Amino acid sequence: MMNKENILNISLRYLIVFFTAVFFFFDLESHAQEVVEGATYSPSSLSQEAVSVKSELFPTSSAEVGDTTFTIYGDASIPFKIYFVNGAEYDNIFNPNPTGIILNGREFNFFCSMEKSIRQNYSNVLEAKEFDYLGKSYLMLISFREDCLGENCRYRCYNVFDITDRNSIRQTSFSSLFQGTDSFGDFNNDGKLDFVRVAPKPPKDHVAGEPVINYLVTAYTMRRGLPKQLTDQGNTYYLYVKGDEEATSFSVLQAYWFFNIKDFEGKDAEPTTYFAEYISFDPMYRYLYNPNGVRIEKNRWSVLITDVGDLESAQEQCQIVREYDIEDVYIMIDQYSGDITYQVFAGNFVSKEAAEAYQRKLNQYGVDGQLTDFLNSY
Repeated sequence: MMNKENILNISLRYLIVFFTAVFFFFDLESHAQEVVEGATYSPSSLSQEAVSVKSELFPTSSAEVGDTTFTIYGDASIPFKIYFVNGAEYDNIFNPNPTGIILNGREFNFFCSMEKSIRQNYSNVLEAKEFDYLGKSYLMLISFREDCLGENCRYRCYNVFDITDRNSIRQTSFSSLFQGTDSFGDFNNDGKLDFVRVAPKPPKDHVAGEPVINYLVTAYTMRRGLPKQLTDQGNTYYLYVKGDEEATSFSVLQAYWFFNIKDFEGKDAEPTTYFAEYISFDPMYRYLYNPNGVRIEKNRWSVLITDVGDLESAQEQCQIVREYDIEDVYIMIDQYSGDITYQVFAGNFVSKEAAEAYQRKLNQYGVDGQLTDFLNSY
């Protein structure tokens, strides 16, 4: 028979082996967990608090009134109906059928861009949801883009309504790859609803015809129906990523984000400014760019400082204006005169009062800036 000392020694050896194995297992697991979670993200993981979906909505009935067909969503907290006007006089291209949504007795058009400059004539809803976030209520409708051809078929049109106050409903529109409510959150931690837009962005060595699985993720805040791109002292917050077909999961290649991001190797991604290429000016979209070439979503009011004939001169003018302690300087490419000119603006405001304050500040430096209303300029 074994004495107590031998039994104790054997038990001690078993305990040592057991704890060594446990330590090795947890060390391996924690190391693998750190790399996997650090190197892979999803849109929902970019916000600290997820959106709370209150209900998924479906049509409850339909009605025909004269030449108009109504699709009724009677189970929504604010019942609404989508209308479509029928008639032989309408043409898909030259005279599209009028369509839109009637929400709390008010008519809204569908759009597929943040500028809401061109109404959407396609009203087949793919997804309708109500969600709550930070004490406010929203209705989200998602549909296809009308120009569904090639890469454009990967986009979805978002029309989001702030229905917190049913007597003052505000609409925000944008296009993005399909992400649903994962597109929304509070990304800059200011207590207000933001959204991210995901767009295909092929790398420089991309082979034509190959699928694009590199994406540019940019963030915007929702301000009274006019989205404002989130920036930091003129630098756009963004992620350049590589992911699956709909960017539901991705690894980060480059970043300038609100918190520390891990790259595809699990290392801290160095903050890198994204230099987008300048795009030929399109009168239908009138985009603003910062001096580095990053497209900025335009608000309503700004101050026109000057216009010049080449890009380098415009960038030099931006640098001069920054010496007046004005950081928000932008460039717009104007082709209306036939010759391309580069317009230099100071500020990008929702309110006229804020732009006028910039105008007065410029006057103090001897700059005769012209107040500009982007909504009614052209």
